[in-house]
Amino acid sequence: MRVAQLRKLLPGVISLFAVTSAAKAGTETAVLTVTATVLSSCTIEGGTLDFGQYVTGQAGDLDGVGEIVLTNCEGQVTIAMDGGTAGSVSARRMANAGNTLDYQLYRDPSRSQIWGEGGQAFLGQILASQATLQVFGRIPGGQSVPAGTYTDTVNITLTF
Repeated sequence: MRVAQLRKLLPGVISLFAVTSAAKAGTETAVLTVTATVLSSCTIEGGTLDFGQYVTGQAGDLDGVGEIVLTNCEGQVTIAMDGGTAGSVSARRMANAGNTLDYQLYRDPSRSQIWGEGGQAFLGQILASQATLQVFGRIPGGQSVPAGTYTDTVNITLTF
């Protein structure tokens, strides 16, 4: 009797497997979005060196300090500065309506190492993802120039 019952059920079981197989034969698709944010390997941000007020003909030098900010620059870098609009690292000048005021930029607080190009560039190892470097400036005393606002633009070149 059991064999007879199995024979009756067998066609239904076989058709159930056929239906199940047909349902698994379909496909679905989806999309995986892959992203990454890429940061520049090294960037430099120049700043301003504001000497403040220089009195024409003053006897003493006027010193000032500016900053340069490096981001994502870990490792060896070289930072060069050109001669500004005067075109000479050794004779930098700010200008106002045809008048000039001499000044100089230095790599050290004692103002003994001119910050320029080639052998006068800053060469160093940066150990942090963000670093601030100081630029030390000096306007030599004894310059008699007309009153006004004197400016210059110095190009900075970062090599990493």
